[in-house]
Amino acid sequence: MIRLMEVLLYTPDLDRMRAFYERVVGLKYRTAGPTWTAYETGGALLALRPLPEGHTPFVELTFATADLDSAIREMRGHGVRLEGDVETHGWGRLARFRDLEGNALAIAQPTRPMAMGTGLMLGAAIVHTRDMAAAKSFYHHVLGLHPTTDQPGWSEFDAGGVRVALRDSEPPEGRAIAFGFRIGGLMEWAEDARGRGLHFTTAPCDQDWGLFSDTVDPDGHRVTFFEPTEPPALEEELAEAFRDDGVPTQAAFRKPLKKRSKAASRVAIKPTYKAKSRGKAASPRRKPSATTRRVASVRGAGPDHARLKPKRTGDEKKARTKPAIGRLKKAERKVMVRKKTAVARASKAKPVKKAAAARKTRGGRKR
Repeated sequence: MIRLMEVLLYTPDLDRMRAFYERVVGLKYRTAGPTWTAYETGGALLALRPLPEGHTPFVELTFATADLDSAIREMRGHGVRLEGDVETHGWGRLARFRDLEGNALAIAQPTRPMAMGTGLMLGAAIVHTRDMAAAKSFYHHVLGLHPTTDQPGWSEFDAGGVRVALRDSEPPEGRAIAFGFRIGGLMEWAEDARGRGLHFTTAPCDQDWGLFSDTVDPDGHRVTFFEPTEPPALEEELAEAFRDDGVPTQAAFRKPLKKRSKAASRVAIKPTYKAKSRGKAASPRRKPSATTRRVASVRGAGPDHARLKPKRTGDEKKARTKPAIGRLKKAERKVMVRKKTAVARASKAKPVKKAAAARKTRGGRKR
């Protein structure tokens, strides 16, 4: 897995930069010399290298990998060209290249693991880009960094415990790469840093993700100090709904309306969804018949110790029907007529009847 190993600042004024980061910011150096100065920072290493006078300062991000040759082949497959040959040092091998906007990057294969410092944690590197889509594709597909946050104008990648962030904006003061220190208790640390002469360009601000404050080093690089908000514990999330121990108040959902008020709604007064038709008048309520008897519903007095239900000998709601005497007689008459007609037709078909009918027809003709 590739990770951010080093943030290297190339400066034409090494003494001024060392005075800023050591006296004002409060970093302790791990190695100090005329050509190389490294500080005891956690996360990623912060280092300084001198430039000839008159050259423009810049930042180089160095990523560590376990297989440099394989990483170079993969980058060349994406069209990345190396700057110079692969360098070999006592601590390992290094290859330099640039991203799509010309920012200096390097990838290294150290021969031994680098010990983490005990000073401030260098936890983020911020790259300002004019083409957000192309930059996200480069750092994800070419370098192989895993994206963790993708928001409009801001994307973050996991670089081995350190974040590499892309910001959709113009490089401030021509410096495309910034970096940030993660500090616990930022407000107290900022007060001490002010006493050492640190001037903040942005006062500590509270955002959704935490506190942050910005400054600018002597070479014009933007440096951010931030304190992210810790996620709430599970116990706090579960107890969120029980923090208010007061007596809950009850309020009516709607003020009761009078039935005869002009502004009253029919649904509010009588929530019925089947209105009566206007053409038919409502039938009057029938009185109970004289044979209806009601008894009290006593619990346990019924069969199997059940509730004794009311007993009715007459049901007023049952439809009153009359015996279909007329329809039966009419049906019987139709059956008899059909039966006689069928018998008559069958008798006409006999030979004797046919001969008699023929003689009668011929006798009529003779007349």
